[in-house]
Formats: sequence, structure tokens, C-alpha cells
Amino acid sequence: MWAKIRVTNTVVAMLGALACVPTVSLAQTEPDPGTAQAAQQQSPRIQVLGVEGALADNIRVHVGTPDISCEASQRRLDRLLPGIRREVLRAAQALGYYQSQRQISFTPASETESGCWQLVVNITPGAPVRLAEIDVQITDPQYRDLFTPVLQSLPLRSGDVLNHSAYERLKAMLSGYAVERGFFQARFDTAELQVDVTQNQAFVDIDFNPGARYRFGEIVLNTPDALSQRFVERFLIFEPNSEYSSEVLIQQRQNFNDSQYFSRVSVSPELDNAQNNAVPVSVDLAMRPRKAWSAGAGVNTDTGPRMRFSYEDRYFNRQGHRLTGDLTVSTARQEPSLTYVIPLQDPVNDSLRLSGGFQREETDSYITNTYRAGASYQTLVGSWVQSIFTNYEQERSQLTNVMDRSEFNEQTNSLISGVSWSRTRSNDPIYPSRGWRLFGQVRGAHEDLISDITFVQLTSSAKFIREIGPGRVLLRAEAATTLADELLELPISVRFFTGGDTSVRGYQFGELGATNDDGEVVGGKHMLVGSIEYDIPVMGNWYAAAFFDTGNSFSDFDDMQLQESAGLGIRWLSPIGPIRVDVAKGLDSGGGYRLHITMGPDL
Repeated sequence: MWAKIRVTNTVVAMLGALACVPTVSLAQTEPDPGTAQAAQQQSPRIQVLGVEGALADNIRVHVGTPDISCEASQRRLDRLLPGIRREVLRAAQALGYYQSQRQISFTPASETESGCWQLVVNITPGAPVRLAEIDVQITDPQYRDLFTPVLQSLPLRSGDVLNHSAYERLKAMLSGYAVERGFFQARFDTAELQVDVTQNQAFVDIDFNPGARYRFGEIVLNTPDALSQRFVERFLIFEPNSEYSSEVLIQQRQNFNDSQYFSRVSVSPELDNAQNNAVPVSVDLAMRPRKAWSAGAGVNTDTGPRMRFSYEDRYFNRQGHRLTGDLTVSTARQEPSLTYVIPLQDPVNDSLRLSGGFQREETDSYITNTYRAGASYQTLVGSWVQSIFTNYEQERSQLTNVMDRSEFNEQTNSLISGVSWSRTRSNDPIYPSRGWRLFGQVRGAHEDLISDITFVQLTSSAKFIREIGPGRVLLRAEAATTLADELLELPISVRFFTGGDTSVRGYQFGELGATNDDGEVVGGKHMLVGSIEYDIPVMGNWYAAAFFDTGNSFSDFDDMQLQESAGLGIRWLSPIGPIRVDVAKGLDSGGGYRLHITMGPDL
């Protein structure tokens, strides 16, 4: 016997509800046991026997609770049985059980302990109907390749137990995919689900006709006076007469939001005004305040308490240029800087940055005073952020732990140029359970190009986060090498020192590094640092962590001596990001305990 089913829109909603509506419990747990007992005694109950799980839940949801009092007579209850049998049958068929056997009866209130009638559904499901053949065709051959992604991810597979909800989900996927790509007249020329109940097999036959594809029509830009029309047009990622796509409109809205110029962005397709299959698009923008001041405070054990003051002119002129000024002050570092940003052809990802500033940094190993002026070109290469830069630096530095300080109190002028690449991916910007960050840089200087030194330096770093068991594993690695004749000819700012909050914990910031003949730290040409950490949730937003760090800098690979440390820590997931407090101990001779405090995202 065959059953051919043509599902209408009304039935679509009904069948979708069969598998999607949550189970409604008739006996609710209340804080007061006495109240709960009273409620249970006055409420009808539905008991499903013979099956459990999805089928039992579907029967309960589909049958519901008849709206009839507990004192109803047996005759009145029995009048409900034909309708209940039909609903149980439909609930079973919706999940592929076409040969189920059902015994349904009411137990009157006089025969129950609760004092209310009880509905008993005893069902033997029988063998389920399985999908034998699934034939889904796109009738217009020119669009078959376009629909390949959805055809390769259909929710139905041959051999699966028939589920009407999955069949409707298949149709919804095709329709939704079509609408998102501008097929507003898409239709099903054929949509049939045939069930052979004698063989327990089902066959799906769908011919989907996408119809004509719409295009983007006129783009109406309502540009604020603060920015020129020509500049705002550079944010557009589509053109009139290009193929319609909802994803393009979403990305277009994101482009405007990412620019940081606008407080409100509206990108609206005017479907009601479409003509000749062309959809006009209206773009409405509202500007953020032009000028902004901000101040912030933080602390870590590398630099101590710090304050930051910032000024930003978000649109210095109608071409979208920006001007920013920053002042960072801490006990170990003072850094005022000024940056002028010029957006280029792709104003979201491409920019030219002109900057200048001064930096003073003081640790137990060195003191540096550096004046810097430079330019960088930042762009997006594939998924990587690339920065090509050149900086002229005048540095006066001093090694504070060297006996003959005069030898190391020197000034160096250098024009340092290079390129860097970075990429970050994570499932959460604040506290990811899975993600990674990669960074690589090549930079150098030459004596024939306004420099006192010649060197080439390669730097790389990586961090990976994965959820394992109840917590996360965090792996971190850094590696760098310098090609130069003499270590002591290099300015201190390009030498490598290790130790500190984000390096080898258990040691002070900049405490580790290559040493001279007297055992004094002078910084290294090469560096290796690695770390493994595991953190687990304790309660609420509190986490506990254990870690092991290793690393050092050195003048030659033959002299490489890595220092090791281990420790425990706690993390608090605050509204501004994780705050970490670690206690680490250096595992090498003379190593002691050290407290480390840091804050900010993991990646």
C-alpha cells in the first residue's frame, strides 16, 4: 500500500511543531512539597507506555491535555478517544512509525490516587519507515552549481528513519537559500513524499524551480555632510546590476560598522520598489561624535600601575583622515605618541599611518630613551593583516647592571624597515574555548641607509587554545633570531630580554638574557620562549590554572640555556576581560617565588 503526501504550508507548520515543541510536564516541582502534592492530586495525567524518548515526547505534545474537568464522566471521556487516536497516529507517523499499534484508554478519577482522570497510551511502534531514495533536482540548469552547497548538506540521507520535520527542513533550506540569493519567485514544481507502508520505505521527489534571479538596482547613499560622497562610496562592496545576495548586504553593513565613523548604519533593500528584477538599496548613515577623549587605568607586574590618556579626531577632514594622540604612563614605561591615519582605496582594511613619539623604558637590566618617527602601510592580504613599515629611531640606552656603565651609555641612530603579518581566530573575543593567534615579522637596518648599524631580525609567535576535558589548554611559543656581526653593536631596543608576565613567569620583566663574561645580563641576539597552561572553572566566573614556562635569550645557539618556571594561578572573568593572578617559582638555581598580575583577552 502506498501513501503519497503533498504537504501544504499549513501542514508544514504543524509537522515542524511535532519535533520542535518541548515536552510539557504536567506535574511541576514546586518549592512547597505540600503545594506540589495538592497540584498533582488535582491535575490529570498522561501516561505513555511502550516507547520513550522522541516518540513519547511527540505523542505527549501532540495529544496535549484535554480541557476537561477531573470529575468528568466516563462517557464524556470516551467521546474524546477517536480524536486522541488520530493525534497519536499522526504523531507516530511524523517520526516514521506507520505501523504502530495503539491501545488508548481513560482511567476515571474514582480509580486513581490523584483524584483526577488519567489517559493511558500504550503503543507498540513497529518497524519504522526508512528513506530509500531522495531525488532533489534544480530545474534550471544554469543555477545547479549555485545550489551545490545546500544540496551537499541535505538533512535527509538514504537509510535514515523517515522524519517529516526533516523533510520540511529540506524544503525550507532550499527556499531560504534561494531567497538569500535573490530568487524571490522560487517555487516547487514537484514536492512529494511517497511512503510504501508494505515495504516500510519512503521516497522523496523534489523539483525546485528557482525562477529569475534578481539584481541590485540603484544604490541611494544618504551621506552625512561630515564626509564626502566620494569617500563614502569607497566603502561599497557591490555595484548596481550585480547579483542580489543577502550575505553581501550583511557584509556591507558590517563594513560601515567596522569603519568606526558611524553610530547608526541602515542598509535596506527596497523589495517593494523592484523593477525589471532590480532591487534598489537605501543606505542611511549617522555619524559618531567627531572628537573623543578617554582615560583608563590598569596594572600588571611588568610595568606596575599605569594610566592611559587618549584623544581622537575621528574625521579630521571630509576624506576621513584621523588624528589620535596617546599618553601611557607607568613606573617602568612612559610613552607619548601621535598618529595620523589616511584611509586608502579600501578604507576598512587599507590605510597609511604616519606616527611619531617618544618612549622611555626602565627595567633592572636596562634603560632606554627612544625618539621615533615613521610610516606604515596596513592592508589585508587574504585573511592576514599585513603591515609594511619604516621607522627612524634615535635611541639613547644604558645597561643598568653592568659594572663599567660608561661603555654602554651610547646613542644609536637607525632607519628600521620591515614587514609583519598577523592573524587571529577564536570562537569568543573575551574568553575563547577554541582559537589561535599567529604573528611573524622581518625587519632590519643597513649602515648605508641613515643607520649606525646593520642587522636583520626575524620574529615569530603563536598561541593556541583548545578545550580539553573540563578546562582549556593554552599553548604559547615565541622564537626570534638576529643576523648581526656583534651583539653589543645592537641598540638595546632590538636585543631580546625574557622574563615577566607574558614571557617566563617566576622572573622579573627583562631579567633573563644573554650575559657577558662577568655574568651580567646584556640581552641576546636570539630568543626562545614556550609555555603550557591548563585552566578549569571553579565556580561562577572564577577559574584555577596551572602552568609551566621555559625560555631565555642568548648570543649564540651553542650557549643556549633555557630557564624554567612553574606555578598556579586564579582567573576572574570580569566585564572587561580576564584578570589573572599567578604565583610562579623559578626552577633554576636561586629561583624564587614571584607574583604576576595581568588583564586582557587571551588572544
